[in-house]
Parts: sequence; C-alpha cells; structure tokens
Amino acid sequence: MAGTNPSISIIMPSFNAEFCIEDAIISVINQTYKNWELIIVNDGSTDQTENIVKKWLSQEQRIQYFYQENGKQGKARNLGIAKSRGQYLAFLDADDIWLNEKLSIQINEMQTRNVDLVFSDSYIFNDNDIHDTSQKMNIPTNILFDENSINLFLKGNRIPILTVLVNKSKVENVGGFAEAIDIQNVEDYHLWLKLLMSGCKFYALDYVLAKYRVHKNAATSADKAAHSKVPNAFFDLFQNYPAFRKEIKHALKIKFIHIYRTNIFSKSELSSWINKNTEYLGKSAVKYFYKVLNYFLPTKATKRILIYVLNA
Repeated sequence: MAGTNPSISIIMPSFNAEFCIEDAIISVINQTYKNWELIIVNDGSTDQTENIVKKWLSQEQRIQYFYQENGKQGKARNLGIAKSRGQYLAFLDADDIWLNEKLSIQINEMQTRNVDLVFSDSYIFNDNDIHDTSQKMNIPTNILFDENSINLFLKGNRIPILTVLVNKSKVENVGGFAEAIDIQNVEDYHLWLKLLMSGCKFYALDYVLAKYRVHKNAATSADKAAHSKVPNAFFDLFQNYPAFRKEIKHALKIKFIHIYRTNIFSKSELSSWINKNTEYLGKSAVKYFYKVLNYFLPTKATKRILIYVLNA
C-alpha cells in the first residue's frame, strides 16, 4: 500500500474558538500532504467562529462547514465523520496546531507498518508563547500496541487526539465516539479502548507532529471532570466487551480507590457511585448494604469502608 495517495478527512469541532481557529485552519492548509478535506463542526458557538470559518470557505474548496446546537465534542466529531469522504480520519481541535509534515509522515508510516491507528508526541504551548517548543507531552514512542496492551491502556489515556491518524472504517465499526453526557470529556479515550478491544493495532511514532494549546479557556475543571468520568467509560466497555471483563474490573477497582480517596462527595453523589460500583460486580445486596451505611454514617466513614473493601 505504500506510495498510494489516500484521502484524509480532518474533523475539527469548534466552540467559541474565534481567538484561535484561524491558526488551526492555517496549519491544515500548510500540510505538505494535499489529499485532505477539513470538516469544521461549529458546536453552537456564540462568538465570531462562524464568520471566521466562512471567510476561509470562500478561499479553500477542501473545507466544509456544519453547525449543530451545542452537543459537546463527541457529537460534533460524529457529525464530522458522518459527512466525511476520506479513507482515513484525523482530529484537530480548533485551539490546537499541526506541524507541516504531520499528515505526510503519518500516512507513510501507517501504510508501511500496516496498522489501524498511528499517533505521536506533541508540543505544549500557551497563548503568550505560540512558537514555544520547549515542552512536550513526552508520549512513549516506537511502540506497537494491540489487544495485549489493554491493561496498559486501562491505566490511562496514552494518545493525544490531535496526533491521531486512524482508518475510518475501524472507527465506524465500533460506533464512533460516545455521545452520552456521562462519558463526555473522555470519549476519545473510550474510543481508543473500543478499537483495541476490537482487535485494532496502534503504533506510536517517534515524531513530534503537533502543538497542544494550553489557554485560559482550556478547563482545569474539565480535566477533573474527565478524571471522574473514566469509570463511566469503563462501565460501558464492561457491558459491551465481555472478553475483557476481568481486565476492566481490575482497572475499575484501582480507579474507584483513587477517586474515593481524592474527591469530596455529597451523600447523593456517593450513593450514585455505590450504585455503579456494585452494579458491575453484580451484587445488589451489597449495594443496599452500602446505601444503608451511607444513610446512617458520615460520607467519610462510608468512603473508608468502601476503600477497605475495594483493596481487599
């Protein structure tokens, strides 16, 4: 397959991105690989995002634009995928940037190595130092991942979505990105796990091919929310990928212990966690026991008991 010139669909969700989307668009136009289409999905922006994109529509025929009511990134990316015509998919958020060789290097590596998804390291920069390349994400590279890597990936998301190139048919086969609100902010991690559990192969390239922007609108609170939503993604995988239930159950236990230790819960929030924690174990009687404890005891005391049981 090496040497062919397949088409790549680039999916760019955007929400109130007037301050940065032009940089992202230019970084796509500057790609040395030219057989691409850029699909921009405006996720209900209330600023000048639409006007900026429409200016580029008149200059570049490879750009498509769609609007949706605010539905978050999973839904926006799925709309972009549904409208796409490429053999491969790449993802670039409106506040990030690609280096010029990104697609050229990745399409060659993907075909040469005969894998389903490739990714790479990325620089990190901020609004005041847009050309700074002194910091990297430090993603481990030169590694092949397959279904035998599930335990490694269940420990945490190892793939920056802005560096991904993936076979479109593989993404469609697993249903694309989750749109459920309780998986939002971790829908990319959820997708990588679905792909691995479906037999796909990933390769981590030894390149730095993108720049991830850290800015005042990039939410620290969203990062915390993402951390707390990882178990929801695991619950979904537990139901839909039974061959990996043992691995998922172990990962859930570790994740719950960490979340219980580091988060403050109201009684209602802790009750919700108890529901989910016992649901995957299939022990409804235990669930009601914990609920009774939670009703009569302070939440700190209930948490200590849960941590002890999970560690047992």
